Amino acid sequence: MPVPHTRIRRLTTPRRCIQIGLLLILAACTRDDVEGTPVAWPELVRFDEIAYRADGLARTGDLGAVNDLRAELIETGLAVTPSTIPADVADPREVGIILADLTSLVEGLSATEDAGSTATLVLGLHPVIERLITAAGMPHVHANEGPNQGFLQPVFDSEGTQVGTAEVKLHDDAGDLEVWLTVGGYGGDPWRLGVETTLVLEFPDLDRTVTLAVRDRIRNEDESGASTIIDGTTSYFVFPAETGEDASWLMGTEFAARAELRLEDSTTGPFILRPHVHRADDEETP
Repeated sequence: MPVPHTRIRRLTTPRRCIQIGLLLILAACTRDDVEGTPVAWPELVRFDEIAYRADGLARTGDLGAVNDLRAELIETGLAVTPSTIPADVADPREVGIILADLTSLVEGLSATEDAGSTATLVLGLHPVIERLITAAGMPHVHANEGPNQGFLQPVFDSEGTQVGTAEVKLHDDAGDLEVWLTVGGYGGDPWRLGVETTLVLEFPDLDRTVTLAVRDRIRNEDESGASTIIDGTTSYFVFPAETGEDASWLMGTEFAARAELRLEDSTTGPFILRPHVHRADDEETP
């Protein structure tokens, strides 16, 4: 369901002016950098996680779920204040300017209860947070991001017990999918299945289904070129591989859709599939 367009009015308040003044003072201060130590801003990381979840729900048209997150969004957003800015951010002046913009969005969210306006404001949050994270010099890693830059989803058996974890990676530039399976929770051993196994990823809102399988039954190489097959088993599955199936509908940095991964008698249950976004400074080869 499309999200209604609502004009976002930039808020200019005495509070905003005071914040900018404080941040310009901060920008003039001498940084006490610790070389090699990542910038840590826990309040911003927490807000980023909630905003990213809300963004995915807004893009799939689930305005009710977005509204359910509204109070938590406002609470975590208002917790990101000038006083929480780490002393070692990369660009203090830019951080101050962007934070003022982000604060305006959160204040706008606090001022409306209209579902359409809320969703529009939510869609504006994450891009600003990304800019703020970049200006701060922080790594942008989401809480459920796995070692291969995919998103981790628990896998449950027919009794509802978690039996494994699926790391699902959608590449925004080509629409191809990769899935790595592990036994139990995060960090478990590879969950090896026979090379004839296929996984099914369902998109109920789009009335589409894709099938993930091995690239081949000899090596089934991952994108690093390493073989993933041991004694006729693997924990790595892909789409579309060499099938020639159209994956263009999965392409794009803004893609978001409700999905569910099924394998044998197990399932992840519904989740929002979002892409890994390839940027110009990515070191990996898509």
